[in-house]
Amino acid sequence: MKKVFWIIILLVYISFAEEGMWMMNQLASLGLKEKGLKINIKEIYDESRPSIVNTIVNLGGATAELVSPDGLLLTNHHVAFGAVQRASTQGIDYITNGFLAKSKEEEIPAPGYIARIIQRIEDVTDQVLADIDPAVDPVEKEKAIEKKIKQLTDQIEGDRDNIEARIAGMYEGNQYVLFVYDVFEDVRMVYVPPQSIGNYGGDIDNWMWPRHTGDFSFLRVYTAPDGKGSKYSKDNMPYRPKRWLKIASDPLKDGDFTFILGYPGLTTRYRTSASVDYYQNYFYPNSIKNFSELISLLEEKGKESQVLSAKVAGLLSGLNNAMKNYQGNLDGMNATGFLQKKKEYEAELVKYINSKPELKKKYGNVLGDIVKIYEKINSKRDYDYALGQFNRLAGTLNRIANNIYYVAKEREKPDSERDPGFSEKDIQQAVSRLKYTYMSYDEGVDKALFKRALNMALSLPEDQTVVELKEFMNQYESVDAFLNAAYTNTRLTNIDSTAALYSKPSAMFNTLNEPLIRLAAVLYPLFEKNRKSDEQINARLKKLRKDYIAMLTAWKGSHIYPDANGTIRLTFGEVAGYKPRDAVEYKPFTTLTGVIEKDTGKEPFNLDPALRTLYNKKDYERWICQALGDVPVAFTHKCDITGGNSGSPVMNAKGELVGIAFDGNYEALTCDWQYDDDLQRTISVDIRYVLFITEKFAGAQYLLDEMGIK
Repeated sequence: MKKVFWIIILLVYISFAEEGMWMMNQLASLGLKEKGLKINIKEIYDESRPSIVNTIVNLGGATAELVSPDGLLLTNHHVAFGAVQRASTQGIDYITNGFLAKSKEEEIPAPGYIARIIQRIEDVTDQVLADIDPAVDPVEKEKAIEKKIKQLTDQIEGDRDNIEARIAGMYEGNQYVLFVYDVFEDVRMVYVPPQSIGNYGGDIDNWMWPRHTGDFSFLRVYTAPDGKGSKYSKDNMPYRPKRWLKIASDPLKDGDFTFILGYPGLTTRYRTSASVDYYQNYFYPNSIKNFSELISLLEEKGKESQVLSAKVAGLLSGLNNAMKNYQGNLDGMNATGFLQKKKEYEAELVKYINSKPELKKKYGNVLGDIVKIYEKINSKRDYDYALGQFNRLAGTLNRIANNIYYVAKEREKPDSERDPGFSEKDIQQAVSRLKYTYMSYDEGVDKALFKRALNMALSLPEDQTVVELKEFMNQYESVDAFLNAAYTNTRLTNIDSTAALYSKPSAMFNTLNEPLIRLAAVLYPLFEKNRKSDEQINARLKKLRKDYIAMLTAWKGSHIYPDANGTIRLTFGEVAGYKPRDAVEYKPFTTLTGVIEKDTGKEPFNLDPALRTLYNKKDYERWICQALGDVPVAFTHKCDITGGNSGSPVMNAKGELVGIAFDGNYEALTCDWQYDDDLQRTISVDIRYVLFITEKFAGAQYLLDEMGIK
């Protein structure tokens, strides 16, 4: 790694305000003390002793935080929703009514949840890139890097299930960072508020401000008696962390410094106009239409019974959330002329690059080459999108059948030819988690999703026809005839039978009367062809994007923090409202009075009568904010977050917990593409509302005692 690259990065850190999702090795250069931080930076991250970083929990696509010496976790209601949804499929409606364990003995498993807590972080760039020829073909180079990463992570993990190693590439491969986690598969539900609090406002208020949602839940991490992570066992005991977050005693107010540590998913801030064009003019509109139709289908199915409603709730919630996010991105891009501005920005960049002969020689074709790759992507985008449904939104049994056949075929290949993502450890974990997958399974819903995906693929225009699928379906009189044959007497509805199929060779499936797996055999070569094509495209895009970042650095030195990629990051900023449009100004706090004002008695604004009683009695005690004259519910602040940050702790200048991040604002949903200091805000539930609901509404004083709140 060239030192000059990092010198440039360090020199420009201070020039940016609240923008940035920062890595742990960058914190010392952010000037946080000057911006308001009152603790030593080593309290946040220290390689040699437990720090705040070690209280932050990765829940797989979301974040939580340790808040007691007994492994108590705080996260969002919508993060814990999957556990509540799966538990509710057994007939008890925890979604509507919530769940409260009055003691540790009453806590129940959070099905499917795994907690990962950082053990160590290490820059391994030199190890990953050692012996990698930078001049080799990009595809071969990426394969060599992936092989080296697998060797390094396998060496660390060994055969242990309680340790996980991940090496993440930063700056499109300019840096590689190792994250080693302690893994805990026994996570239990402690307190989940009823939906009328935890999801108050539903999809109407989702991504919106002002917000009045008590989006929080309590979980707990358990370990084996020896303190190591393990699967659920009645002999397990609460996790004993070396450090946990303390609840703030000072009231949060407008202008206060805050910071967040969490696991933001993916941002695309260093993408070019070719990528913006693809998303704005194809991916977002197409997905919005697709998701809207799927949501209607699932809502109709969910009306049939409470159990069925619970089974579709998780997928329905995810689709609604993604659709509104995509719509916000699309609205923002159109309203701001984002694509045109991006093109104008790139024109200025090209003008600068062309003015420097050495830069023109090195980077003159980068943007044009990226455009050519996107032309190839666009040439078969309908085909790829339709085919992609079979791995995501075509039902549980189809997804399982595809996975079974994939495993069999990959096992039969030499190591050098296998999918780099193939892992026996991951397969065994997938098999062990089948029981959670089937908790959401319903034959009627599954058939409806599968039928829709089949019809989508079969109705593609002639130039993008999935020929192999059409030929396969010609064996049947209709799609319905195929579905009836596929779901009649299939062994894939039985967990044990399904698990056994994961160990069978592909040739054996030719003898089985399993139309689902026979279709998987037809689809597998198509998936493989796409995977290899994507390998080529992604390797070349990665090289070009790395060059693009180098161009930006040469021009303005603007390349300072890497795009989010699911690794732990810090972001900071003050509590602040915002002005979304002319004559409209939003204050930074909402209150319990606002919750009452929104009550209509009907979902999603169906206030629990017990909460109205607390309001009428003004039974607030210590949770009232004197400045507001009310109980604070949520607040907005200038922290730079994205998906994956849900559940992240919001801390004050002293590193104490003041809230839990749960959303962004609709006006700034293009934040994955660009940061806007005037508009972008994080929406967080105020810790005082969390504690008010927990104590006064739920009567769970023991949880406050456990957190040291007297």
